[in-house]
This record gives sequence, structure tokens and C-alpha cells, in this order.
Amino acid sequence: MSNTRKRYALIGTGGRAKMFVDALVSTYRDTSELVAIADLSQTRMDWYNNRIAEEYDAAPVPTYHADQFDQMIAETKPDAVIVTTMDSTHHIYINRAMTLGCDAISEKPMTIDAAKARSIFETIEQTGQSLRVTFNYRYAPIATKVRELLMQGVVGRPLHVNFQWVLDTFHGADYFRRWHR
Repeated sequence: MSNTRKRYALIGTGGRAKMFVDALVSTYRDTSELVAIADLSQTRMDWYNNRIAEEYDAAPVPTYHADQFDQMIAETKPDAVIVTTMDSTHHIYINRAMTLGCDAISEKPMTIDAAKARSIFETIEQTGQSLRVTFNYRYAPIATKVRELLMQGVVGRPLHVNFQWVLDTFHGADYFRRWHR
């Protein structure tokens, strides 16, 4: 096994970024390194850097305005870029990251329409880079257990499923309502 840690840059410092940042600077710090953060808001980037220093006793990382994306890639040389921007801009940063030689990771949705999805697939074909679209709740312990029980036939054969998600002000309220914009 290599002693080289995988290098990650992150663009977008909304709520989705937290799970990635926390994991990179704590749980996976032996194998991964957060090398940069980019966003439109310096205040949010500063908040993350303060959090990294105070909660994880880790060094702050360089910050870049979203318009400095190419500069961030050139200066920090990440292996992969984590895209946690607004859904309507995912394609911009996914495509640019892959064009600049990085793999990309994005929380769902990958993008908001077929044309943008097509552009991402074309970029993958042209660059040979990879894209991973994550869906963090799919693998939550409760969801995994429900799937396991269904596959084992414990509850019989499901004939109907009714799934509801209650939106609140803490989780989901912002992006569930604007995913298509």
C-alpha cells in the first residue's frame, strides 16, 4: 500500500460540504488530504478553516474565490475535486475539474437537466477522468438494514411502498426545494 495520501480540493461551502470536510480532516486524514477550498463567500471558507483548526487541530487550507478555480487546481494539484456547489452549477466544476486532469466527486443530483448531463458524459469520454456521484443517505444504517430485510424476505414480498421525507429547517429544506434550479 502506498503512503501517498489522495489530495482533494472542494468547491462549494454550503451544508453538503461539511460531511466531506469533516471526513477528510478526521476519519480519513491518514489516507486523504484536503488541499484547498473554493467558494463565492470568503466568510464561509473562513468558517471551515476555523472549524478545521479548532475541532480537528489541523492546519487551515488555502482558499480561492470560485472564479479562481483553474488557479486553485494549478497551485494545489488535487487528485480529485469535490463539487458541493448549487446543483445548477455542478456541471461547470465537474467538467472543468476533469478537463484539468482531476477526478470529480459530487453529491446528488449530478446535474439538473439532460443537456448538462450529456456535457458531463462527453467530458468523461474525452478526458478519461472519473466522476462519482454520492448519495449519502442511501448507505445510512437504517436504509441498509431495511434493504437487507427486504432482500431476505423477512416482511414478505412488498406490493407497495410509500416514502415520505419531512423537510425541516435543519436538513434538506434548502436543496430539496431548489435542486432543479
